[in-house]
Order: sequence, then C-alpha cells, then structure tokens
Amino acid sequence: MNVETLEDLFGYQLQHAYYVERTHVELLDEMATDAPSDDLADRFATHREETARQVERLEDVFAALGRRPHASRARSADGLADSRHLRDDAAGEPTVPDDLELGLLAERLEIRCYETLVRLAGRLAYADDVVEPLETNLAEERETLQALEALEAELSIGEAMALEEA
Repeated sequence: MNVETLEDLFGYQLQHAYYVERTHVELLDEMATDAPSDDLADRFATHREETARQVERLEDVFAALGRRPHASRARSADGLADSRHLRDDAAGEPTVPDDLELGLLAERLEIRCYETLVRLAGRLAYADDVVEPLETNLAEERETLQALEALEAELSIGEAMALEEA
C-alpha cells in the first residue's frame, strides 16, 4: 500500500490494528488453554472476549469509512506470537511471568496503535462513528495494561516474599 496522504496512513494503521487484534484473539485462546492456573486462564479468556469486541469495533470503523475490513500484516504482532511459540517449544509449559510479559508488550503495542489512529482521525476530522470506537478500544487497552501491571506487581511481591522465606 502506498502511503502518500494522511488518509492513506490512517487506512494503513487501521489495517495494522485490525491484524494485531485478530492475532491477539488467537494468541489469547492459546494462553487461556495453557495457563498454569484457573485464575490466569479466566483472565486470558475474559480479555480474549474483550479483544474480539475490539475487532468488531474496528470492523465498524471500516464500514463507517465505506471500506471492507482488511488486515495488513504486522511483524510486531507476529513477533509476539512467535516468541511465545518458540519459548513453549524450548521450555515446555509456559510460566506466568512469560505470558504476563507478552501480555504487557501486546497491550503497549495496541495502545500505541490506537493513540496513532485517534490522533490521525482528529487531524482528518473524521466523524464520531470513526473516532468513538477507536477511543473506546484505547480506553479498554489502557485499563487492561493497568490490570496487568498490577498483577505483575502482585506476583513480584509474592516472589520476593518467597525468596526471603527461603
């Protein structure tokens, strides 16, 4: 895709976000299945449902623009998925910190995608039927990142306490 205008850039970024979210739906399915605890499995499954709704919102944005949904391959999303698969192949069962770290990276990637899309949509003066779904997705991604960061802190504190007891 040639990117010559802001509208072209917006379209490319939208395709990129669509690919990222669809890839993460698949990855979250795997992570929920492989999770070492029921709590973590539930968290991944819940986030998978949220991510699927975000995909639907992106499809609504494509429709509002009169475009057919199209995904543009994103190496960053592929890299996260590949990292997980390589780690699993090499080490056996996944561990909480590894999947948690991948989750944190994925959320940061998604936040950056949505920040860019919202900024471009504003500069292009797109209507609310384009902007609001993107803002909703961005807000959800930020909430998820905060929840994952809180879980990371909780696990780090637990690990530190375990080391002190040993």
